[in-house]
Parts: sequence; structure tokens; C-alpha cells
Amino acid sequence: MLGEDDDDGELFDLERQASEAEGRGPRVDVPSVDDPSDSLPDPSTVDPAIQRAFVTAVVYANVALLGVSLGLMLVGFRGDWRLGGASIVIGVLAGVRVYQTVRSFKQRDTDEDTDAGADEDAPASTVATPDSEDR
Repeated sequence: MLGEDDDDGELFDLERQASEAEGRGPRVDVPSVDDPSDSLPDPSTVDPAIQRAFVTAVVYANVALLGVSLGLMLVGFRGDWRLGGASIVIGVLAGVRVYQTVRSFKQRDTDEDTDAGADEDAPASTVATPDSEDR
């Protein structure tokens, strides 16, 4: 048992057994891996419009999730249709706002892509500049 002498007259020693087992065990070469965070861009360089749309969508999504789940629990467990129903309505409205936020961001992104593509593909004479409009 614990604290008893073994065959050699020594106390039971886990460290000695672990080192012996380590010497007898298989050898494994552990590969080195580059830190992937080194190749990521600096978060402070994100476009503020993209950051604002993302944070807005995340906040609305959290409100939607909380509202709908809390409302369903209030209705299901307590039978409180008034407070539960109001919570569900708030959650659904927040979910609609998430959809609208994402959709408007995608539309704005698509509009920027088509505007940039039109400027690149158009001949130089048809591109309007502030100087050419004054003449």
C-alpha cells in the first residue's frame, strides 16, 4: 500500500517509475508550427463602416436570441402570455433588424463593387471629372 517499502527497501516512488517508463516508451518528434496570428492584419485597419455594421448586427442578434428564447420560456413554463409575448415580439423585431442590417450592408457592398467596376471599364473620355463638368 502507500507508504510501504517495496522490494528494494525504498518507498514507492512515482517519479522514478515515470522516468523509467518515459525511457522505455516510443519517441515522437513534435513538429513546430508557425503562429497564425502573425499573418493576420491589424484590427485597427478595419473600415469603420464595416465595423459598425458588424457590431450592430451582433447586438441585434443577441437581443433577438434573448427575446425569443426568454419569451418562449415565459410562455411555456409560466404561462405568462403578456410578458412572454412582448418578449417574443421584441426578439422577432430585433431579428428583422439583423436581416435589414446585413441586407443593406450587402447591397452597399455590391453597389461599391459595381461603381468601381464601371469606373475601371469606362473609357477615359466618358468618365466625369469635376473639371470637365465646369466647361
